[in-house]
Amino acid sequence: MIERIEELNETKEWSRDLLHPTEEGLCSLLALYGVSDAVAVGLIDTSFDEADIRWNYIIDKKYVLRFTNAPEMMEERFADLNRLIARYADFGLRCPAFLPGTDGRFFHRWKELQVYLSEYIDLPTADKAGLSQEEKDALRGEVVLSIARFMERYKGVDLSPTMGMYSLFDLCPFDVPLGIDEKQQNLNDLCAALCKAGEEGLARRLEAKNEAVRAQLLSKYKDLPRCVTQADEGFTNVLLDGEKHLAGLIDFNLSGTDVCVNLIANNAILDLDDLGDKPFDPADALEQMLAGFGRNAARMLEVYHASEMERDALVGYAWIALVSQYPNARACAKRIEQDETRACTLAYLEQLATLDMNRLVV
Repeated sequence: MIERIEELNETKEWSRDLLHPTEEGLCSLLALYGVSDAVAVGLIDTSFDEADIRWNYIIDKKYVLRFTNAPEMMEERFADLNRLIARYADFGLRCPAFLPGTDGRFFHRWKELQVYLSEYIDLPTADKAGLSQEEKDALRGEVVLSIARFMERYKGVDLSPTMGMYSLFDLCPFDVPLGIDEKQQNLNDLCAALCKAGEEGLARRLEAKNEAVRAQLLSKYKDLPRCVTQADEGFTNVLLDGEKHLAGLIDFNLSGTDVCVNLIANNAILDLDDLGDKPFDPADALEQMLAGFGRNAARMLEVYHASEMERDALVGYAWIALVSQYPNARACAKRIEQDETRACTLAYLEQLATLDMNRLVV
């Protein structure tokens, strides 16, 4: 019998009014997977919004009972992910596998949500480890090298029909309802913020540059090597060992197939917010962003052996990530609204609209 259900983080605003399962309900659902005698249960709510509910019930630090309305969760998807997770295990990283129920099915329904069970790995995530900035930088280096090594070993292996979160032209499941990829939506939102601020000309210049870069990529992206990866290797999903080194990954909801050099671009680009949220020198900020990308991409290309065509494509993918990766587009849109950061942000974006693409060559 469950003794308690403890909320391990604050319930997200958009899921507070939704009906959560009772202790009896949790026991009934666990029984579908052959799990009985659960005692300690902790709830972690990682929901993004009403359309992306994610409740994670930690069961005795052995299992995670997950509730979601994510669109990509089907039986075939679970089998697909377990094959990927097995590759990560062979690669040396610990990742929680998905567990079938006693009827052989991975997921079951609970009211309007889907329910599934996975293993629980009792290791801390990097965001909760109290890392110093030096430790964060070192760990990020480990993560990007791991991504590059994984792609070098498994490119072209058992490609998934589900596209990963960074995919530009072939849409991931979360992008399908909008009919455009997330990067394009992020740029649209940024340009809308520019127009609202009376900067229609800058918005048009960014859109024109984006269209030109995308046209070049569209002509070649189908011929570029691809790999299936976890695809969301932020510190909230990185597991650490006792020495604060990369030990594993969690949260495979956004995993899928993507172009290898697109994955390099998105993992090598810095977040603009890392430079702080105060007024900044636009030229210096751009130099730091380009230098950070160059360092990370060069590190990845030491172990991922890219062809000349891939290196050419990396330039275009890098520009799109620099401008339209969610943290960067969001940071710019937010700073445009603030008087003290509007001018420097506009000057920074003007540099991106006219950027010499040779500056992204690695």
